[in-house]
Amino acid sequence: MDKRLFGKEIHIPLNGLNVSRRLEYNLLMRYLDLKGTESLLDVACGDGFWTAKMLSQAASVVGFDYNFKRLRQAGNLASGMLGRIRNDAHVLPFADEKFDASVGICVLEHFQDDVKALSELRRVTKPGGKLALTVDSFSYPGISEAEKEKHAKKFSVVHLYKIETLTEKLKQAGYEVLQWTYLLRTPISANLYLQALRHPKLAYFVYPITYPLSLWSEQQSKNQECGHKLAVLARAV
Repeated sequence: MDKRLFGKEIHIPLNGLNVSRRLEYNLLMRYLDLKGTESLLDVACGDGFWTAKMLSQAASVVGFDYNFKRLRQAGNLASGMLGRIRNDAHVLPFADEKFDASVGICVLEHFQDDVKALSELRRVTKPGGKLALTVDSFSYPGISEAEKEKHAKKFSVVHLYKIETLTEKLKQAGYEVLQWTYLLRTPISANLYLQALRHPKLAYFVYPITYPLSLWSEQQSKNQECGHKLAVLARAV
């Protein structure tokens, strides 16, 4: 969140109070199972809030984003990054097979040519390297088409995914899927997520209640048919 105070713009990082992002980040880190020796690429790193948390888990972290303002903020929040690069995901400025792993928290759905972006990630990833992603799915019942369109317009979302579609696109790009699960896939967590979309400011205040409640409900669920988010771990082949 960006605010002006005494004529100066300040950035207030609120990702840590976002239930969905917290669930996504924790799951992706479990998927990657980093040992502290890896070179990691943070795809569309944004303001660097989550990147900062990755620094202690990998040997080196490089983040890229197309938004210069967010990259500047990332320099403050994740100053230990090996590099911050302003770049488009469709053509990456890295050598072949440079990284051991890549991570993207809800970014692929924003890329016009998602297969090309995935292919570029595969190019810069070592054979056998991991890719951990979350993407928008919005396949859980209860969200209207009008709300999907509003969300897509507000956040520049151009793709929604089911596991079958994403698996095929990853295969085209040179990856094989190892693990996957839907997130925000229970009546409790899905409804709380929709309420957070509708009332974002209120969602930050009730986070101490909604996060543990959502986490508990997700842990009890066996639903693998749908969810508002989809998480995938893939391997470069």
